[in-house]
Amino acid sequence: MRATGWVILTGLLVIIGAYAFVHGRGNFHEVENGVLYRSSRLGADGLENAIARYGIKSVLNLCGPQPGVAWYDGEVQIARGHGVLFRDLAISANQALDPMQLAELLEVLRDAPKPLLIHCRAGSDRTGLACALFVAWRGGSYLEASEQLGLYYGHFPYLGSKSEAMDLTLARFFEPVSSQRVAGRSLIR
Repeated sequence: MRATGWVILTGLLVIIGAYAFVHGRGNFHEVENGVLYRSSRLGADGLENAIARYGIKSVLNLCGPQPGVAWYDGEVQIARGHGVLFRDLAISANQALDPMQLAELLEVLRDAPKPLLIHCRAGSDRTGLACALFVAWRGGSYLEASEQLGLYYGHFPYLGSKSEAMDLTLARFFEPVSSQRVAGRSLIR
């Protein structure tokens, strides 16, 4: 009994430690050097640092507009001050994207000035999906793309989590991608 307790406690501490490590650093990662970066919400100071360090030219906020909220207002102000494009797209981590949402997301991935920084609240689920779609759009396989929706980034679609909707959206993306059209829009110009 005592040994089982220690194993469970150790496992929980490892999980908590891994979560704190990933999210304590803003869950900031390079997807493609000089082209795409991913993170959780950074707030004004974090975005200022990312712009200075990585030359960010656009930000895609997947939480949707949130005027009056400190992190959002700070990021918008910093982006404007540096001439960085700031786009909002409201998607849920718990619902598969519909064809129009998917088309809009792909349009931003294609057209936004690079380097592009994508974020949501934690940088795990919605951001993971957007980065997975980017990898797929750039020619990556399903396996390569799905790595962006991994535990390493905090994506946990298990034990009844509704965030499995992001995995479902990615799987659906690979079905029509051979025709290169989603919701009547070309994916590649």
